[in-house]
Amino acid sequence: MAFQTAGVPRDEQVSSRARLADGLRPLLWLGLAAGTVWPLTPGSLVAAGLVLAGAGCSVAAARDPRITTEAAAGDRRRTALLALCAVASLVATYLVPVGAAYAGVFVAAGVLGRIVLDSRLVWGFAAGFGVALSIVFALAVGSSWGLFLGLVVPVVASQSLNRARLHREHARVVALLAERDALREAELAGAAAQERARIARDLHDVLAHSLSGLSLHLQAIRAVLAKRLGPDDAVVTSVDTAADLARSGLAEAKQAVAALRETPAPTAADLRSLADGHAATLTVTGDLDAAPERLRETVYATTREALTNADRHAPGAAVTVTLGVTDELVLDVANARPHPPSGPSADGGGNGLVGLRERAALVGGTLHAGPDDGGWRVTLRAPVSGRVTA
Repeated sequence: MAFQTAGVPRDEQVSSRARLADGLRPLLWLGLAAGTVWPLTPGSLVAAGLVLAGAGCSVAAARDPRITTEAAAGDRRRTALLALCAVASLVATYLVPVGAAYAGVFVAAGVLGRIVLDSRLVWGFAAGFGVALSIVFALAVGSSWGLFLGLVVPVVASQSLNRARLHREHARVVALLAERDALREAELAGAAAQERARIARDLHDVLAHSLSGLSLHLQAIRAVLAKRLGPDDAVVTSVDTAADLARSGLAEAKQAVAALRETPAPTAADLRSLADGHAATLTVTGDLDAAPERLRETVYATTREALTNADRHAPGAAVTVTLGVTDELVLDVANARPHPPSGPSADGGGNGLVGLRERAALVGGTLHAGPDDGGWRVTLRAPVSGRVTA
């Protein structure tokens, strides 16, 4: 079981030391149980069973998929599970004072500091079980020196809590840097759009107006020459050719201006870059680039909003993006953890989802967002009308 700091996505490039620690945690609990069960007596067997039960509570707390926020239900549930782990260790310590079951309280305190954001719960746990461990151990060994053992509990909890805070601060800084990069990309895209618009205006003013004037003058010259030389004269034919070239150049100039003023619709490559940027798994069936531009824009906007919500509400959860393009386009974005409600609707529809539903309606489709199999799923369905076949 690999524990991780609550609210912080685990980096894929985990250090070898962290991997080693994750692999040794099950051995730690087995060592505590073995240190309690020997010599074999009925009491030691019960104590070892309690240690293993506490290990199960610790694993369940670390694997709790609920969203971790200040004073959230997930924090209270994790604290309750680790409290059961500590109680089991205290009972095992009382049954077998010479064993190592008391270390289970230290492990519970360390895990609590990493996976619970509410510091009040952490310090309340450390104070309560620190005093309880001191009393139980002192009574079990029959020595007042055992009272000092409980001081280790708040020390372990504080060290783990400080480390978790550093990890969360690091994750916050990384998120801010990513947001800054995204804003910079948006600014660059906006500047590029403005430059395209400026070039389009210049082309329109220089080429379109000039070619229009040239075409009018050629028509006037052609009329005069046709009267003097006849409509079949070679000079008149050359003027007609020049006029045709001017009209063709004017039409091409208008197309160039329109292309510069339009923002190209997202492609399948843009969608893949978006998924890679959010560490999501993308599967595409069919030809997205053959779909209408408005539909491609809707697919890209829906995917971007769903991935952003997954990063915000379920950090570190696996996200899959599945897109199928046939006579109907079906986009499915799913992550493994649920989202908290983000708006007035029961299925968590905030303003972002309202906008996505409006986009879907504009292309004749529907959008559904809500919990699914313990996670969250956004599904877009729309007809692929006007689809270009290969």
